[in-house]
Amino acid sequence: MPADFSRLLRLLYRGPRGAAPGVANPYRDEVPELDGRGAAGQRRRNLEAYLERVGSVRCLLVGEALGFRGGRFSGIAFTSERQLAGEDGRRLPWASAPPFAATSRKPALWLEPSGSVVWGALGGEPNGVLLWNAFPWHPYALRSPLSNRCPERSLWQANLHVLEELLAELGAVRVLAVGRTAQAALAELGVEAPGLRHPAHGGAALFREQLLSELRSCAILS
Repeated sequence: MPADFSRLLRLLYRGPRGAAPGVANPYRDEVPELDGRGAAGQRRRNLEAYLERVGSVRCLLVGEALGFRGGRFSGIAFTSERQLAGEDGRRLPWASAPPFAATSRKPALWLEPSGSVVWGALGGEPNGVLLWNAFPWHPYALRSPLSNRCPERSLWQANLHVLEELLAELGAVRVLAVGRTAQAALAELGVEAPGLRHPAHGGAALFREQLLSELRSCAILS
């Protein structure tokens, strides 16, 4: 039976609990200098269409948080808007038709290196692997919205309800953590997930090797 993400999406779109300075909720917030008209609504459509494309989830890949080159403008973890709407060969096969679209005012669109590594390892298709983040919004350095910062422990701990809802809805699936923050967040919820090297800062080759090994072990890839 397909997962019902309706409650999850309501929690996600509402945004983080408590005081969260330096955090953008891309599913609700729009910055005129950065976002096109109706950007928040388009990012919700992108995410919801992506969830449909994933289909029956067999593996959950959890990262740290949305980045400004990726999910901040695409609405999807480990995915850039150029992969959804680009015309330079980087567009993913499953995003080749509406409703996927870019949302930023950047003419060339944003491209996230980590997203390219992740989708390259997946062969460009979801294959039942759902991409998500422990803190599913975009934390940035104060006064610098086009930057990334690691969410403080207190911040992601106060917002584990979204990840908890996702895990409850998915049930028994293989869970993998990308980076220490994701691994720590999952541990707080009682999930001991294998940790993969983050693809950024020279970790791409090791990440790819680890991910492919995990996916083969649970027969997602041959």
